[in-house]
Amino acid sequence: MITLTEDEKRMVFQLEGCHRYDAIQEIAIFCRYTHDSNKRNIAENLLKKLRELSENDCRELICDIHKNYHLPWKARTIGEMIAVARQESGAQKLEGHDIMALERFDPEVRHMIVFDVLSNESSIGDKGDRMRLFLTESGYQKALEHQRKAFIQILNHAKVIQGHLRYDRTDRNL
Repeated sequence: MITLTEDEKRMVFQLEGCHRYDAIQEIAIFCRYTHDSNKRNIAENLLKKLRELSENDCRELICDIHKNYHLPWKARTIGEMIAVARQESGAQKLEGHDIMALERFDPEVRHMIVFDVLSNESSIGDKGDRMRLFLTESGYQKALEHQRKAFIQILNHAKVIQGHLRYDRTDRNL
């Protein structure tokens, strides 16, 4: 297993997802747009380390940091505040779209679903994943078809109206 510096751990702590590809993309974009050369160097070193890991090892490392890392000071940036709130809530990290994903605000998107992937035959997610997706009407119909085939089990549904969520049921805890 690799060893991360404190600065690298703090950067991983703020990552949105747990998948290797997503983490590498997020850090690479950060490298491209940051004007702080010190942070860029930290991110580039972190990229090298994450690229050496397999998908499973990288996911395990990121999930462990999300769960167990504690900032050495009070959260100062929005990324740190979001990461701390995610950690303190104890909520399970969902695969798929983040709750504030850009897809949510697409005018064609009409549905948001949270579901468990039940089968390796599912074209979305891996068996055992709990996912959130924002979907168009046709995407939602495909998800319902996947549920009929027992590939997924939809746990929660909300209508999406101009980015606002209108849950069918508010009594479900996810």
